[in-house]
Amino acid sequence: MKLTTAPSLIDPARDVPELLPHARPAVRLHPRRGTPGVRDSHIGGQVWWPAAEQWPQCTDHRDTGGRAYALPMVAVAQFTAAGFPEIRFPDGTDLVQLLWCPDWHDQPHPQGWGQACRLFWRRAAELTGPPGEQPDPAEHWEYGEDMIPRPCVLHPERITDYPGGEELPAGLAERFGAWLEERDLADDLTTVPGYKLGGFMGWGTTDRPDPLDCGDCGAPLELFLQFDTTEYGLGTFGPDGAPHRFRPLEERDAEPGDAVGDPLREPVDMVVGRYSHGGLFTCSADPRHPASFFTQ
Repeated sequence: MKLTTAPSLIDPARDVPELLPHARPAVRLHPRRGTPGVRDSHIGGQVWWPAAEQWPQCTDHRDTGGRAYALPMVAVAQFTAAGFPEIRFPDGTDLVQLLWCPDWHDQPHPQGWGQACRLFWRRAAELTGPPGEQPDPAEHWEYGEDMIPRPCVLHPERITDYPGGEELPAGLAERFGAWLEERDLADDLTTVPGYKLGGFMGWGTTDRPDPLDCGDCGAPLELFLQFDTTEYGLGTFGPDGAPHRFRPLEERDAEPGDAVGDPLREPVDMVVGRYSHGGLFTCSADPRHPASFFTQ
């Protein structure tokens, strides 16, 4: 299934050419609820876990008496190099899996608050036979209340993303804001919403950590994967009152607010941050260094 984002009302090449050098490629993932294959790229559901490898546990839990106990981590996403060549896979790997603890944790560096995440970089050819046993998240967590994704298949769309004002040079951010205000336009160009690989994340609720760097080596962190409570807004887009730009063109017959439209707008069924979005950031020098997750 092909899902397509409507064009922006803003043409950077024509309207704000100063933005062009700051652009980055990104991939809108367009997750939709389904039954992904264990070897496929997907969000939620089972991953292609080695049968001989123990499933990771999060030990950072305390009962009412202060005693430590462990809970199994939850499979969040899996991506293959064949499906997503944009990912900078470390040498010798072509499969990456994301697991996290649905509870909230302090982020070690930079300081923040979010899910405790672990990335596993693998070589698919080394995974033979059926996947190893994986805990059922429903036995330990509750859907809709915790950060547990519904199983979703992906419909990737390659796009161009631009940074928000926090990451633009001060003068350019001011000029772009003034340009929008003069024309009574909303910014539908920067920090694309929804689930995406790469691009830029908006920092409208909390300040962007400064510096946003790797705790192991000091290299800059970069957005690996964005999570979002909703794929698009409920407002209209443009003077003709068309639906929100980021509502795919192919799904505009389904209205949000009913049994068909709601799962399209909130396919993963997670409330991220303050009903907003979050980003998993990895080291630009070596993505095997510990990742950090920040929410808005």
